Amino acid sequence: MASTFFGLNIATSGISAAQAGLSTTMHNVANENTKGYSRQQVSQSAANAIRFYTSYGMLGAGVEVSKISQVRDSYYDDKYRYNQAKVGEYTSKDTYALQIEDYFNEFETDGFIVEYENLFDTLKSMQGNPSELTYRNEFLSSCQTIAEYFNDIQTKLTNLQQETNTEVSNLVDRINTISSQVASLTKQINTVELTGAVANDLRDKRELLLDELSEIIPIEVTESIGKNGNSEFDVKVQGVTLVDTYDSMQLYTVERENPKNSMDSPGLYDIYFQGTKLDVQAMGLSGSLRAALDVRDGNNGTIEEGNPDCEAIKYKGIPHYVNKIQVFKKTITNLFNDIHQNNTRKDENGNDVPANYNLYGNTTENLPIFKLSDNGVLTVNQDLIDDPSLLAASEYPINDGKEDAGLIDKFIALKDKQAFSNYTASDFLQSIVSEIAVDVKKAQTFEKNHANIQKSIENQKMSVSGVDGDEESMNLVKYQEAFELSSKMISVMQEIYNKLINEMGV
Repeated sequence: MASTFFGLNIATSGISAAQAGLSTTMHNVANENTKGYSRQQVSQSAANAIRFYTSYGMLGAGVEVSKISQVRDSYYDDKYRYNQAKVGEYTSKDTYALQIEDYFNEFETDGFIVEYENLFDTLKSMQGNPSELTYRNEFLSSCQTIAEYFNDIQTKLTNLQQETNTEVSNLVDRINTISSQVASLTKQINTVELTGAVANDLRDKRELLLDELSEIIPIEVTESIGKNGNSEFDVKVQGVTLVDTYDSMQLYTVERENPKNSMDSPGLYDIYFQGTKLDVQAMGLSGSLRAALDVRDGNNGTIEEGNPDCEAIKYKGIPHYVNKIQVFKKTITNLFNDIHQNNTRKDENGNDVPANYNLYGNTTENLPIFKLSDNGVLTVNQDLIDDPSLLAASEYPINDGKEDAGLIDKFIALKDKQAFSNYTASDFLQSIVSEIAVDVKKAQTFEKNHANIQKSIENQKMSVSGVDGDEESMNLVKYQEAFELSSKMISVMQEIYNKLINEMGV
């Protein structure tokens, strides 16, 4: 036969279960807007029945709370993180591409087009009076402006490459920090769960860190129960282990000894893992780290002759556009210098003779207009700046104080010469503007597509693990009613005991 006070124990278990449900519901409501929070639920089961050797057999013993667990679906977590790496990659590429586009968009306004037109306007002014020093100064000044203009763009691109290099280092540091935090949280989770509890809030913190990590680099997460009953938690990148339960493996950066591209900034980093270089591009990884590396190193698959360290990175990054600028600088240097230094004509005997005379009556075989340094800086010959009379404008020596403008005519003809990769200079620069515009559009399209996919996955994910105010309101009423009924049971039992003890006692 059951104890007289057995009903009180059953009612008490009901109150305890209802209180756990109310507390969990309030916890859910309080964290409805907390980033990374997963809805928690109370799992209840009937307490073990007590066997009585009576005709009615076993008697129920009330309710017990088996656990309070978070509601998550690992399928949606995996989908979310896979796509998050794509979002991280194309969001970063869009940001960098827009910066590069800003530099080159000046060509369409008051930048290169105006300056290039002005250069040939000064040459046309010289046509009528090639000996006039004012026109010579204007031409050389315009040459300086063109040189400074392209040097400035190259400097901006170089600075952006240094910024992306710093970003690579920062992202590697962030990967290491997150990996260490995940390993530390795993240890805390296992410590708590050894008691049989579920470390829901600690697990949420870990999952939130993994979501952040997946934006930087794609990850695979596995959790299993080890032989000792502890959770074994692994985070890998293409088979490379970042976190092995309580241990985190650290990435590190090393400055390159030799540049991959001739115009690269010094001190660019390579990423290493346990003594081995980590080739993110070759591994086919995505994420914001991949974006920074592509933008920093992308040369559109171009291999430089004579550079054994050059790697073909099939992306139009900073090296690709720096190379475009260098092509322009080299071409304009060769075109103007070739005329100024090597122009010839036929004499009365049909022989080639120099046809590049300055105001002093001297030829200018050894006097270039433009100079291009090994580090890609374009300048105008300082000797010409100091003495414009050294500039050759004539194909013949001065005769009776008059100078012909044969060289000037050839300079002017360069404006429409398709010497820039089969483009005129203006068309060549316009092709760069169009190229970067296509890159921006591509990055924005991919970013938008993956952002839409991510939103859809997030909605599916939140439908499982998110807090629903209406659902929690119903739970609140449900647990409140359960609490009230269990309390009423205690009141009823109190009346029974009062009757039994006080009124029937001897």
